Amino acid sequence: MSRWGKIALVCAGYLLALVAGSVASCMYNARMAAMPYDTSGGMYAAGDLMSGLGAFLVVAMVPTAVALWFLRHNRKLWQAIAIASLAFAGAGLLAVLMPLAAHDSYRSPALTMFGWLGLVQLLGVPLWTLAFAAFAFFAPTPQSRRLLVTAIGIELVIGACAAYHWFAPSPVF
Repeated sequence: MSRWGKIALVCAGYLLALVAGSVASCMYNARMAAMPYDTSGGMYAAGDLMSGLGAFLVVAMVPTAVALWFLRHNRKLWQAIAIASLAFAGAGLLAVLMPLAAHDSYRSPALTMFGWLGLVQLLGVPLWTLAFAAFAFFAPTPQSRRLLVTAIGIELVIGACAAYHWFAPSPVF
């Protein structure tokens, strides 16, 4: 397949994802129009956003995987993806462990933003782990695969931190 054919295929997949998101949003609106009137317009809008965005993201996984497959021979790109993934996972682990060392982090805007990264890591562990695993599957070189497997290991440590944070009993005062 030619370069332009590959680009057209991936773009067509994303266009199909946009159509799926729009259809899901229209279906949600049609269902909500049949409901009795309520003053919770913001809740309906959020539901509309989540249904449309959810459908888009599910369908968009296919052209994204196809694009990654088409780019599997670009060693520099995969090395950059692997290094960025490892840096993201490492920074996320530091952000998750930061509250153990810095108890007054709310006073510094930089530490507050770093704390938000910790929250993103705690909530997104399954997503990041699956993404890094997919990247490791597509990666063409052993070195980039090793870096991605290391990033997966860091994400699993973050997952253990999340499990401890949410499921360990806390002292009652």
